[in-house]
Amino acid sequence: MLSMRTAMTTAAVVVAFSAGWLARTSAQQKAPAPLITYFSHEKVDASFAQALGSTGSRDLFARKDRQGRTWAIHSNSRGKADEGQLHSHEDWTGVVVIISGAATFITPGTASTGQGARDTSEGGRLVGAGESHRVGKGDVVIIPPNAPHMYKNIEEPFRYLVVQTP
Repeated sequence: MLSMRTAMTTAAVVVAFSAGWLARTSAQQKAPAPLITYFSHEKVDASFAQALGSTGSRDLFARKDRQGRTWAIHSNSRGKADEGQLHSHEDWTGVVVIISGAATFITPGTASTGQGARDTSEGGRLVGAGESHRVGKGDVVIIPPNAPHMYKNIEEPFRYLVVQTP
């Protein structure tokens, strides 16, 4: 009688454990994939048009991560008269992708002697204080926090996306 009770208890434990394991494994396999956000070129063009018609910048996308930091994509559209003002981004890095037009990208200040322009290991070029560069369609500029910059000598339509990363 004791061995029958032991056998039944053992079987019940094995069945319960197996059912729990199977349910957890099944739930893991059925977890939905993260959603991907897509913007058609029509939506991006409309965002540039809205930016031009207002302050020159418009949020195409903004979302907070689990730590509460904001990730965003800003559509920017500038005309010849809108050269912008000297500014920097205090808490975020801006990845600028130039879509159309051209401008002179300016980093004010005094160039440090002896440094000169240097290439990065990824194939980019470091831009220091007191330097300016002509940027145009297809160029990418990565601006770290607290790096003053501005655009001048704009060639229309000067459109660029700024990907804001923490």
